[in-house]
Amino acid sequence: MRPMASLALSLILLLSACAPKEAKAPETPPSPTLATEVRTVRAQSGILEREVRASATLQAEKDSLVAAGASGRVLRTLPAGTRVQAGEGVVYLDPAPFQEALEAARLNLKQAEANLERARNQLAGNRATLKAQLQAAEAQLQAAKKRYEEGQALLSAGALAPLDLKALEAQYRQAESNYQNALEALSRLERGEDLRLLELQVEAARLQVRQAERNLKENTVRAPFAGEVVEVFVREGEFVGTGNRAFRLATTDRLLAKVYLPPDQASALTPETPFLLRQNEREVRARLLRKTDLPGQTRLVEVVLKPEDTLLPGPAEVRYRVKLAEGFLIPATSLQVQEGETLVYQVKEGKARKTPVRLLAQEGGQAAVEGLDEGAEVIHPVPVGLKDGDPVEVVR
Repeated sequence: MRPMASLALSLILLLSACAPKEAKAPETPPSPTLATEVRTVRAQSGILEREVRASATLQAEKDSLVAAGASGRVLRTLPAGTRVQAGEGVVYLDPAPFQEALEAARLNLKQAEANLERARNQLAGNRATLKAQLQAAEAQLQAAKKRYEEGQALLSAGALAPLDLKALEAQYRQAESNYQNALEALSRLERGEDLRLLELQVEAARLQVRQAERNLKENTVRAPFAGEVVEVFVREGEFVGTGNRAFRLATTDRLLAKVYLPPDQASALTPETPFLLRQNEREVRARLLRKTDLPGQTRLVEVVLKPEDTLLPGPAEVRYRVKLAEGFLIPATSLQVQEGETLVYQVKEGKARKTPVRLLAQEGGQAAVEGLDEGAEVIHPVPVGLKDGDPVEVVR
C-alpha cells in the first residue's frame, strides 16, 4: 500500500508544476481630484447705507385763521380757493354803520373843540372881572372889619347896644365870606381847571374819531399775507362779531413736511442728508430745515423738511438713507461662520482659501467688512462642502 500512495503524490506534484500560471492584474494609478466650479465677486470699498421710510405730514408754511376786526353784516366774500395778495380784501362788511359812527364822532370832536375855544376866549375877560370882584370884596371886608372894631369900642363905652354890635359882626363875617369866594374863583381861573377839563373832552372826542376811522377800515377783512383762501367761515347776509373767525388763509405753494422720529434717528440727520418726499406717485426732493432739540410728549423729535417742489397739503412718505459703515462691500451670503469666526473664501492660485474678516454692518443683502484687499475675488455663492485648499475653477 505505501508504494501506491507515494506514486499518487508524485503524480499530483507533477501535474501542478506543469499547469500554466494566471497573469497578475496591473495596478491602476489614483485618479486626480476634480476642481469645483465657482463664481466670484470683487470686494470694493464703499459706504453701506440703509433706506429709512417714515410718514410725514405736509402743512402750509403759513396757516392763519383770520378774525374780523369789527362787528357788522357781511355784504360779500371771496370764494375758497382764491389766491390773494397781502392786504387784499376777502370778507366785506356793510360800511354804512361805520361811516355813520365816524360822522357822529367828528361832530362830537367839533363840539368839544368849540367849547374849549369859547372857554379860552372867556378866560381873559373873566380874569379882569374876577380881579375887580376880589378887590371890591377886599375893600368891603376892610370896611366891615373897621365898623365892627369901632362897635366893640362903643359897646365898652356904653354908647352902643349889644344887638347893634351883633349886626356889625354879621356884616363883617359876610364880607369875609365874599372875599374868600372871590379869591377862590380867581385861583381856580388861574389854575385852569375848567379849561383842562374841556381839553380832556377834546382828547376823548379825537380818540373816538380815530376808533371810528379804524372801524371803517376794518369793515374789510384783509389777508395778512399772500396765500390761498382755504376756507371761508361766514356767508353773505350773516352777522359777524369782533374777534370771530372770518376765513382761513394758507401758503399752499410753500409747504413744510413734518416728520416725528426717535431721538437716535433724528440725531443722525444733517443738512446734507438727502430726503425724498413721495405723494400720489409724485416724488420731490427735500432738505432739512430744522429739528427740535428735545423729544415731545410722544418721546419723538419733530423734524421739519422743506420740499424743493410743489406738493399738496396732507400725508406723504419721506425716504432718506443713513450711513451704517464704510468698508469692503460684498454679498452677505458670501460670509461663513465657522467655530465662532466670520470668514469668506477667496480664490488664490486656483484654490479656495479661508480669509477671516470683521463684519461692520449688514443691510439689504450686502455686508461691509474689514480684512480684505481692494479687488479681492470672493467666492459667491459658496458651494456646499467647500473646504480650505480645495481646487476651484472660476466660471466667468
